[in-house]
Amino acid sequence: MDERDRTAEEFRQAVSLCRDGRWREGYDRLAAVARALEKSVKMPGLFYSFLGAAMARCEGRKKEGLELCRYAVKLDPRQPDNYLNLASLYLMHGRRLPAVRALDRGLALSPRHEGLLALRTEIGIRRPPLVPFLSRDNVLNVLGGRLRHSLAGRWDLYRERRLEEREAENDDEEPVIYV
Repeated sequence: MDERDRTAEEFRQAVSLCRDGRWREGYDRLAAVARALEKSVKMPGLFYSFLGAAMARCEGRKKEGLELCRYAVKLDPRQPDNYLNLASLYLMHGRRLPAVRALDRGLALSPRHEGLLALRTEIGIRRPPLVPFLSRDNVLNVLGGRLRHSLAGRWDLYRERRLEEREAENDDEEPVIYV
């Protein structure tokens, strides 16, 4: 196995470690790959994406990590993992809207991507404000949103109970057999 094959294998292992949540180990391997190659070989966008995400998570260098993830998306806009890492870093910066946009772009490429779906579920989907011409922080929108959330939860419970009652009623009836 020559040097290039070893480096490629090291890269694959580093990405696998990062995907498994072992960011420190993955970051160390990605940094080793970067040092081994320096500027001699053009790396794929996935390399910069995971390097940026690991850099932000392990060393707290969020700004540099975000720039690397943006660069990765420019290099390889068809890689869903690039959008996952970009969205994660946007969330680290407290920038929810760009994170949601990145997740939506990634899901447009790969609708069943587990990581993208999990992060999208984790951050949730906001409903529009009750009074759209006021800001979300306005007391009417805040209190109205809480009330809507509370009532929606109770409505869901009511619907579930009614469905269970109907199913119980249907279970009591004898099945009709057609000949």
